[in-house]
Amino acid sequence: MADNVKTTGYPPLFLNAYINAQLERFGLIAESQTMLPPPFIPASVPTNIEDLYNDQIQIRGTEKPILIMYDRLTRFRPTPFYRHKREQLIYFIYTAQDETLLNIMRVITEALDREDAAAQDINSWLKSNPLAYAPTNVFFHNVRVYQADESRDVVELASAKTLFVNKIIIEYDYHTNDTITIGSTSYTNIYT
Repeated sequence: MADNVKTTGYPPLFLNAYINAQLERFGLIAESQTMLPPPFIPASVPTNIEDLYNDQIQIRGTEKPILIMYDRLTRFRPTPFYRHKREQLIYFIYTAQDETLLNIMRVITEALDREDAAAQDINSWLKSNPLAYAPTNVFFHNVRVYQADESRDVVELASAKTLFVNKIIIEYDYHTNDTITIGSTSYTNIYT
């Protein structure tokens, strides 16, 4: 019997869901967008961003949706203990309105750039709002937000000149809460 891949820890699912809830809370996601999957698309999806944005307009039924493309970087580990991990998410945020982009940046920064306080809020939110498509098996320790580039540099590189875009990095420390099996012996993670 094969293990279910959904039981492995994948922090972007949880961070994206939490950010989506924060954007809804501040009215930055149109009502028609809240009935569909969140506007988060992995960077591994090969696409032309302008075509993808136009598709989102048709799919989501809103004139000016937001689109957040993300990429996960897993090259960090703050300690030799393998369960404690540090990763980064890079968000490319696209919208047709500059004010909306600034407001999205404000909400993400206020929600996440608070180290362990942000992690506690995310963990509490996940406990209160379990995701139907993934078990809550990730425990966040702290979260930080960085602006990756000057906004003007990102806009000049964007393929869709009619869209406003910004790029931010979300760095977080976490561990997974699960049972691992080595040989015929199972070990339950007690690191909290």
